[in-house]
Amino acid sequence: MIQLVPVLENSKEVLHNLYQLYHYDFSQFTEEDINSLGLYEIRLEHYWQDPRWNPFFIYYADKIVGFLVVLFENYDIDPDPTHVIFDFMILRKFRRKGIGREAAVKAFDLFNANWKVVQMSSNEPAIIFWRNVIREYTDDNFTELFRQDLNKYVQTFTTKGS
Repeated sequence: MIQLVPVLENSKEVLHNLYQLYHYDFSQFTEEDINSLGLYEIRLEHYWQDPRWNPFFIYYADKIVGFLVVLFENYDIDPDPTHVIFDFMILRKFRRKGIGREAAVKAFDLFNANWKVVQMSSNEPAIIFWRNVIREYTDDNFTELFRQDLNKYVQTFTTKGS
């Protein structure tokens, strides 16, 4: 059973450590380099200073197996913001077991909202994963477009009235 647990500020070091793994995995697409200390530059303070950012640990069998971050896009100017899966990571050991799919569905179920999920065009595994999850979750009731300016795929759908 998957659980999404909000990341409290006193657990930010754990999230920071997970982000190191996330950036390592993602570096094949971003070509990001580590710093002179062998770490990726990660800033997370805004997660606890700005209510638009909502980080969650993903638990499976009482173990942290990943994290996700929901961003309330335009929350500062719109009382009905679009919710974005901003970051999403499942530890490699737990991938391809349905855990990521279940975590994504739990995140979508948390909020009655308009949703947006974005993937870099070079990240084919993420594109396939999100298309499949969203297609199944929405019963194929979503839109997808390719943003040439961002070089990213964007899927949009709603959970309002669900």
